[in-house]
Amino acid sequence: MFPVDLNSILMVLAVVIATLLTVLLWLKRAPLNLKLRNPVFEADNRAFLGQLDIAVRSHLSIFPSLPVSDIVAANAFSRGKLTLNRLAHQRFDYVLCHRRDMDVRCVIKLIPYGKNSNNKELRILRGACESAELTLLEYEMKPYRDVSELRRVVFSACGIDGIENPEQTSTETSSVSAKPSCPKCHKIMELTVIKKGAHAGQECWICSTYPNCKGARLLSS
Repeated sequence: MFPVDLNSILMVLAVVIATLLTVLLWLKRAPLNLKLRNPVFEADNRAFLGQLDIAVRSHLSIFPSLPVSDIVAANAFSRGKLTLNRLAHQRFDYVLCHRRDMDVRCVIKLIPYGKNSNNKELRILRGACESAELTLLEYEMKPYRDVSELRRVVFSACGIDGIENPEQTSTETSSVSAKPSCPKCHKIMELTVIKKGAHAGQECWICSTYPNCKGARLLSS
């Protein structure tokens, strides 16, 4: 056996400790170098959020990207707890609460266009929502959708009859419900949210026959 040189071992330990202390001291004094994460949502999420807000703002508040465990609870040492542990990293894309009492009325999960909508995690999430008697709506990401149909489906899922809130301003009501005619073909236009370009995120009227007719105008115009 080789003789143990205690002095050498102590010297190595001293070097290691000194190195660690130097690194810790540097980390403590180093600048944070943090930056704002913009945009908060990707383009597809922004488009859907704009459409959803137009559709339900009269009755519902929208809370984006909340963890499943913030909405669904389970007793300790139960099968439900195990399910929530499996969904620990899952989030609802949007949680819809009634403006009056803030009770959760339904949740929404966005499915990337063309992706598998029947994967294992999504099946577990569906089971968790069913057990909690929570309505889960699934929507495929796409830039355009019928806002009136979106309102009808969401209000039905949330148990709302769809009658406009009397406190809603006449300007807001008319901007959503009154559909203008297309300046090119004179067909009815649908309200949507611009996905890309300089006007991304703004509300816009587009021809209901799009892409056959590309007539469009900004809501503010």
